Amino acid sequence: MTKIENWMVDDMTEKQVRYLNPVPANSPTPEIVDLYTQVRREFQLVPPLTLFSPSTELFGGVWRVLRESLIIDGNVPRSTLEAVSAAVSSINACPYCVDAHSGMLHATSRHDVVDSIYANDMSLIQDDKTRRIVQWALATKTPGAAILKSPPFTPEQAPEIIGTAMVFHFINRMVSIFLSESPMPVAFESITLRKMAVRIFGATMAKKIVNRETGENTLSEAGSPEQLPSDLKWAMPCESIARAFSHFSELMAQQEVQYIPVAVGRIVKKQLDLWQGEDMPMGNDWVNKLTDDLSGADKQIAKLALLAALAPYRVNDAVVSEFQAECPGDNVLLAVTAWASFTAVRKVGTWMWNS
Repeated sequence: MTKIENWMVDDMTEKQVRYLNPVPANSPTPEIVDLYTQVRREFQLVPPLTLFSPSTELFGGVWRVLRESLIIDGNVPRSTLEAVSAAVSSINACPYCVDAHSGMLHATSRHDVVDSIYANDMSLIQDDKTRRIVQWALATKTPGAAILKSPPFTPEQAPEIIGTAMVFHFINRMVSIFLSESPMPVAFESITLRKMAVRIFGATMAKKIVNRETGENTLSEAGSPEQLPSDLKWAMPCESIARAFSHFSELMAQQEVQYIPVAVGRIVKKQLDLWQGEDMPMGNDWVNKLTDDLSGADKQIAKLALLAALAPYRVNDAVVSEFQAECPGDNVLLAVTAWASFTAVRKVGTWMWNS
C-alpha cells in the first residue's frame, strides 16, 4: 500500500507542477537524496514541497521551517496548526492548500473546522479556543485587527502558530504560481463534490500523513537563533523554530544578493512598505507603472517579483515566458519568486505579534 501511495503522490508532482522541472522522486540527485528521504518518511513528497527541488538549498530551507513549525510535536496540537494552515490559505485564495489542509483537518477529526472555513462561518467551530485561533489566522492580512493586538495564544505557543501562519503565507504564494488549483486528481465544479473528495482524501492518504512519527533530524544543523532578525523574534521561545527561520531568512538574503538587482529590490520593498494587506487593483497596470523605468532582465525580474509578492494568482504563462526569455533556468525562477514571496511574508509577520 505504501508503494501505491508513494506512486500516486509522485505522479501528482509530475502532473501538477508547471514552469519548473522538479527532481524525480525515483532518481534523486546526490545533493537532495537525504532531504527526499526525510520528507518522504515524516510527511510526503507532495508538490508544494517538491516544486522547490530544482534548488536543493531552497527545498531544504522550506522543509526546515515547515517541519519545525507544523510537523514536529510541540506545545500546540497538530489539528490546531492544520486549522491555521487552512485558514491562512483561504484568505490568500489558494484553493490547492485549502483542499489539502482541509483534508488534514478531516484526518484529525476536525470536520467542524473544515465546514467553517468552506462556509466562512466561524460559529460552526465547536470549541472557543480553536475558533479564536482560526479567527486570528483569518485576520493576519488585516493590520491593526483587534485579535492581532491580543493573540489567543501564549508566547510559548507563538513559534508554532505564527511559524505555521508565516510558512503558509509563503507556500500559498508559491503554490498559486507553480501548481494547479487543487490537489485532487480531477477538477470539481460542484462545491459539494469537491468537499466529498477532500473528505475521502482526509480519511485515506491525509490520515497516514498526519499520523506519521517524526524521528531525529538527520539533516545537518543550520541557522543560529542569535542571528534571528528582530521581526522574527516571536520564534525565540523554541530554539529549533528560531534556528529554522534564522537559516531561511539568511538564505533569502543570499538569494537577493545573487539574483535580485538593486533597483528591483528597491522597487519591491518600497511597494511592500506601502501595502496594508489589500488586494491589488485589477489588471497589471500598477506593475507596468512601477517598472516603467526598467528594461531587459531587470524589468522582467521586477514584474515577476511584484506579482509573486502581492498578486501571485496573476502570474500566468505570458508573465513566465517573458521572464524566462530574459532569465532562463529553474534556479533563477525559483529564487526570484521565493525571495519576493518571503519578503512580503516578512511584512505580514510584523502584523501578527506585538513584541
